[in-house]
Amino acid sequence: MMRALYIPLLLIPFTLIGQQTINGRIVDRETGEGLLGAHIYLMKDWRNGTIAGTDGSFTLEVDPSVPDSLIVSFIGFREVVVSLSESMTIEMEPQEISGEVVVITSLRPIAEEFKYMKINKLDIYTNPAASADPILAVNSLPSATTTDESANISLRGSSPIETGVFLNNVPVYDAVRYSQLNGIGTFSIFNTSIIKDVVVFPGNPPLEFGNTTSGVISLSTDDRVLEDNGNSVVVSLASLGMTRDQKISKNQSLKLFSNWQPSAAIKAINETSLESIKSFESGDLGIYWYGSNEKLNWKVLNYSVLEGYEFNFQHASFNGVFDQKKKRSFLISTVEKPIWNGTLSLNNGLSTSDGDYKYSNVQFNVKQKDLFGGINYLRATPNVSFKAGMSYDLRNSEVDGTFHEFSYALGPNHPTITVNESGNTKTLETFTYLKYAASEEITIGAGLRKNIPTQNQKNYLSRQLNFAYSVQSWLVTAGIGRYFKNGMRENTGELFTSQSDQVSLDVKYEQQDLNATFSLFRKNSLVDNDGYSVNGAELFVDYQFSGKFRMSSSFTWLDAMTDNEESYQYDLNYFIRGNASYSPGRFWTIEGILVARQGLSYSPVEGATFNAAVDAFEPSYSSQDLRLPGYSSFGLSVSKMLPISEKVNVIAFASVNNVLNRENLRDFEYNFDYSIQSESLYSQRTSYFGAVISF
Repeated sequence: MMRALYIPLLLIPFTLIGQQTINGRIVDRETGEGLLGAHIYLMKDWRNGTIAGTDGSFTLEVDPSVPDSLIVSFIGFREVVVSLSESMTIEMEPQEISGEVVVITSLRPIAEEFKYMKINKLDIYTNPAASADPILAVNSLPSATTTDESANISLRGSSPIETGVFLNNVPVYDAVRYSQLNGIGTFSIFNTSIIKDVVVFPGNPPLEFGNTTSGVISLSTDDRVLEDNGNSVVVSLASLGMTRDQKISKNQSLKLFSNWQPSAAIKAINETSLESIKSFESGDLGIYWYGSNEKLNWKVLNYSVLEGYEFNFQHASFNGVFDQKKKRSFLISTVEKPIWNGTLSLNNGLSTSDGDYKYSNVQFNVKQKDLFGGINYLRATPNVSFKAGMSYDLRNSEVDGTFHEFSYALGPNHPTITVNESGNTKTLETFTYLKYAASEEITIGAGLRKNIPTQNQKNYLSRQLNFAYSVQSWLVTAGIGRYFKNGMRENTGELFTSQSDQVSLDVKYEQQDLNATFSLFRKNSLVDNDGYSVNGAELFVDYQFSGKFRMSSSFTWLDAMTDNEESYQYDLNYFIRGNASYSPGRFWTIEGILVARQGLSYSPVEGATFNAAVDAFEPSYSSQDLRLPGYSSFGLSVSKMLPISEKVNVIAFASVNNVLNRENLRDFEYNFDYSIQSESLYSQRTSYFGAVISF
């Protein structure tokens, strides 16, 4: 139900519909060839943009009364900023290291040719399901199989704890805001204003990223040096935030951002749908410094969050308020230097988390600290690219307080135990990845990642082989590999290990107006001693009907089961997503989103036995698995841009989640002796509105 709080927290979807049509073509300066897939968008409006077609051509409608420039970006080429004209040919220069010129290259994954999808800032803002959040934007992909309206992303039927989240090649743990003890949380920790793009590998994660077995979500921060200073303010039903873009010099910039999220207003407007939430509040502050000189490139991010969350916790043995508070800080830095005809990068991360939890007669504290250090070297030629490095990942947790002794006895009169424990996991690994362009159409990649055992760890060797074939509008990628992870469950500090064998095939077709992908995959995985297997297929189609109307839809099928042939959470006959965007007039946009999937399996309670020593009823569950009813939800958002002057504009937006107020069943709740069963629902209809002011 938490997701309803942020629909859309900072969402500003709109399409700039003007009277002037810009026609152009994006080409390689050296060869003159058109660059299919180049991204074009307005400097003052990241949300108004398009993608170059097969021959590099594009069309974009703009408002001639608002002076602006185009930003053009394409993988492997220098970003270009040009003034608007009705017809233009834009030449892009390949990124290379020459003399003392410094180019950021190693932050881009060497295996990017084998990615499933790349999400740009434009895509994040224009997707109403993303709520302007870069992690929630991943949930719109057919490869995302998240079933709990959460920012903890499941990829292709794997548990979220197996998914690796990286920011500038540094792993980020506990990356979810308002997370509960089970790790489920609604909103990610990342601020979209500093994010450049998100690269998603839903299976066969590249071995340049360590300690992950499901897939990789790789975020990169903005590296475009500002041409001018700017400000933006967000005022909405549950958010008050501000961002300051400060140009320090011609080659370095600074971003300051802060946000406060109170609950009073949104609860007053959505009293019924948010009745289970007593209150929430958070405040955050971040600073991001980046730039380059003749010898170095650097990116430094420092970010802190203070949050509190109270919700009505219901259980057969207890009905009351769960109160949790958490403080978190992140420091992530990357430094790159050209050396030996390649690029050497140092990636470092330090994060801390301090959470207090209280309900019934228990109270406990969980502290976590994560330290990461990595060194990578990348050498690239036209045909061969090589990347190698070493990483050290240290995770530590301390748990102190009282817990209930029995999971079925959570009342204030039930027995508790005192826990004072600490745990840590150390992962030291080396890796090498080699990519070879056999021809203009064929690329092959192979990687190895080996641990150096610590703390009685077992020896393991991760390995993978990737293949890509590209011709005209078609791209075929395939991968096979074995992967290992040493992890720690967020909020509880429990250690776990996982292993996964995977094979996948993705076929993509892309034109100016049409983008379609079909995928087949299989994985066999083991988390601690629990094994499962997944066979799956995905189909995704996106089509731009006109300058005013666009639709996309996806279908995912998963055949999943545990090793003992029991039903698995992600065993789903269908998982459907649909999105439609329509611009009926100048500066207006209406967007709708549909999500539908098969209901989850569950084991019903068939009886309960009273335990006099504990003074509580202990439930017994049926060995037969049943399914909940199917889940479906339709959301609608409307936005309008109001240009005030050349430098000032206002974007007003409103949205309704679960418009039809469908009662989607999440689970069942019971009375004290399990004789009466009631329904626990997902998010019901929730309204949200606000405005963004840029100046």
